[in-house]
Amino acid sequence: MDDLPKCSVCQQQFSLKGPAPYLLPCLHPVCETCVTSAAGGVISCSTCWSEVNLTDTSLQKDVVRLKEIFHLTVKHCPTELLCTHEDDGNQSVCWCQDCEELLCEYCQNMHSNFKVTRNHVVQIFTDLEPTISTVPKFCSIHKYDPLYLFDKSCRKLICARCRFEDHADHEVEKVDVAAVTVTKQMEYHKNELSTLQTRHQAYMQSIRQGTEATDKTHHSLNENIRHIFQSLRSQLNQRENELLVDLENHTKETKATQHALVTACEEDKKTCTRVLDYINNVFLFASKSDILGLERYVGEMTRSCLDNAAPQTDYAVPTADFNTNSLSKLKANVSGFGAILTMDMDGESVKDRGTQTDDDFMADVEMKHKMDMEELKTKIDSDEKHIESLTKLTDKLNSEIESLNTRIDEKEAIEKKDAERIDLLLGAARECGVHLLKPGTVDRSLMLKCIPLKYDKDRVNLDCVHINTEGDLVNRESYTRPAGEGGLKKYWGTCSTVPLLMDGCPQYWEVENRVSVDKPLSENWFILEVGVCREEERDLLQWIGLRPHSYCIDVSHCTTHGGICRMIGKEGTRVLCLPDTLPNTAGASRTLHYGVVCDDARKKIVFLDVKEKKVMSMLDNVDCSEPLWPMFGVYNPSLLTVSMRLVEGSDINMTEEKKTMIVKALS
Repeated sequence: MDDLPKCSVCQQQFSLKGPAPYLLPCLHPVCETCVTSAAGGVISCSTCWSEVNLTDTSLQKDVVRLKEIFHLTVKHCPTELLCTHEDDGNQSVCWCQDCEELLCEYCQNMHSNFKVTRNHVVQIFTDLEPTISTVPKFCSIHKYDPLYLFDKSCRKLICARCRFEDHADHEVEKVDVAAVTVTKQMEYHKNELSTLQTRHQAYMQSIRQGTEATDKTHHSLNENIRHIFQSLRSQLNQRENELLVDLENHTKETKATQHALVTACEEDKKTCTRVLDYINNVFLFASKSDILGLERYVGEMTRSCLDNAAPQTDYAVPTADFNTNSLSKLKANVSGFGAILTMDMDGESVKDRGTQTDDDFMADVEMKHKMDMEELKTKIDSDEKHIESLTKLTDKLNSEIESLNTRIDEKEAIEKKDAERIDLLLGAARECGVHLLKPGTVDRSLMLKCIPLKYDKDRVNLDCVHINTEGDLVNRESYTRPAGEGGLKKYWGTCSTVPLLMDGCPQYWEVENRVSVDKPLSENWFILEVGVCREEERDLLQWIGLRPHSYCIDVSHCTTHGGICRMIGKEGTRVLCLPDTLPNTAGASRTLHYGVVCDDARKKIVFLDVKEKKVMSMLDNVDCSEPLWPMFGVYNPSLLTVSMRLVEGSDINMTEEKKTMIVKALS
């Protein structure tokens, strides 16, 4: 269990049952105990010495290390794991990935016998491999709603209800789509860090080679100095010792610098390796939702590694040389002879002026002047190319800025238009239940309103029909309440409390009719009627089907087919007869469920048979110049029993199949 990660503050090993690990921005773990007991709300990571102020930063649980701890415990100490399915204290032997439960042998057998869990992925401890969890997470606000959306503005997971409450104006996308984008970003971080790690290794190798070259140079110069001073030993012993000490100091400084570079590069490599290993563990243990929360930390550490990256070129080895110019003159000036010099980038030594003649010095000055002029000319050419490149880049940036401003203006215009459409949709939704006939379209002509129609109880013809205690219109006169002044006198039924609105939106309602035939019908006797007419046509006859400016469906006896049919009437004319509505025999009963769509914008009325799931008739060129009133009639109590229930508003079951029928009829 030495492989278990440790808290970067208290250095205590994490365990499956101990304090949970939390993730610091530097990707080091800290235990829950240290988080809750942090002095002054500040945590100092003892590994990289970075500090985190908990008042400014909210730490999240390190889900990757939690799963790593679980798998290490399964690998090294499986006896510590007890069954969590029944909490019976039995030794667990396997893990159910779908239930996220530890199972003992008994529970494993039961698990495989139940139909619900028979196909779950159950892994024996010896075969357990890291897998990504597919168990959905649920919203902390709406407990039973899964978190399947990612809010790009708030950078958090939300459920469907959160989407329409606090996050209605935010840009969101599905977790799977967001996770794919972040996974690609992490793959990019991984590739960048892998490349940087390779550069670290190459740079360290070049430094080691430089160290070897420095040792070789030291040995060569040591031998050279000793050979020269053999001939001058009597005079140069003192100077020889001084130069050897100078050489040793120079070598120590050079090697100390190289050692410091190696040490710094090793530290950068360790950090790079640690971040790279953590990303690999993310791909092993983290779910898609976990990846979304980790991307910020991983991205910051990747940028930190790249900012501290080693140079891409090999290490330039600083070498040394021993100056032997004018050796004959130096024999007379032994006390000032010799110097240990550092070689420049081109391998040329920096000459000691104290050992040069005037001619040598002037030649060096001329050579240096010539080199400086060449370098200056090269720099001028480079600067001119750089200025030209900057000019092109500036032109490109100005063009991109102009294009970006244009796109921003277009986006703002689209957002304004979308806001207007949303206001239109919300306004219609406040009026009544609204269903979009085509997804993604915010247009009044494509919004179906299930209007809140009501029977007008004050206009019921109580001499023929009445509304029972359940709110249904039945074909029996009222024995409890006499007809009032405002009631209908001729029409066998009632109308709605208000006429249909003329607002460009298709309007929809349904009636559910329970019909029982007591005696066979004949001679065009009516059963029921549903339709619309103008206000002045409501009470001129027992029914509206034969009046101008009326549109209806009635169920009655048909002399043409000799049975009970559905008949569609338009402005006093029968335009369609549908036979076999129900048997014309005593004792026959059936429930007839019809829907009505009235579209004043398209000047259409559609009659649906909800039970048979089909359009019965579609009437064109409907006169909508004046408001139309929904009408409801039930007839002939001596021959049959009719109960008509009005289905409206939110009580309507608006299925996709029903919407498809309506769209096709209105097209």
